[in-house]
Amino acid sequence: MKIFTVLQKYCLCFSFIALLAMSLLTNASAAQSAPANASETANLLQHQVKTVVYYFHGNMRCASCRKIEAYTKEALQSEFAEALQTGNLELQVINVDESANEHYVQDFQLYTRSVILERRAGDQQQQWKNLDQVWSLIRDKTAFMEYVQKQIETMMEGA
Repeated sequence: MKIFTVLQKYCLCFSFIALLAMSLLTNASAAQSAPANASETANLLQHQVKTVVYYFHGNMRCASCRKIEAYTKEALQSEFAEALQTGNLELQVINVDESANEHYVQDFQLYTRSVILERRAGDQQQQWKNLDQVWSLIRDKTAFMEYVQKQIETMMEGA
């Protein structure tokens, strides 16, 4: 019984040392290639152009507000799945009634719940547009989706 306990502890120690050695070797090889990759990654991120689709809502959400959000998500997922996966397109649903998000009201001159498109190069905003027709198109899903998709295409092209 005592031999079994000693063998268990020996195996456990050996496994721990082997895992530690593998971890150190992996970190050492990653550290050797990290400086070039880190600067390249930072440079790419700084200049990466992407389009952000914001849906801004408040604490109180009516049926139309929920429908605008659902239609917007569907428009993105049905037409821009690849761009969403690659990060060239991003959807952010934001509650502007939360104190941390109040700045968006001034940033995008919001006067109601809105869908906003923003084209960014790294951390810099290049342009933005309020899709103000979403409210008038809410009763026609096809027209709503076509409008949103066309506006996203235009923004992604930089026009």
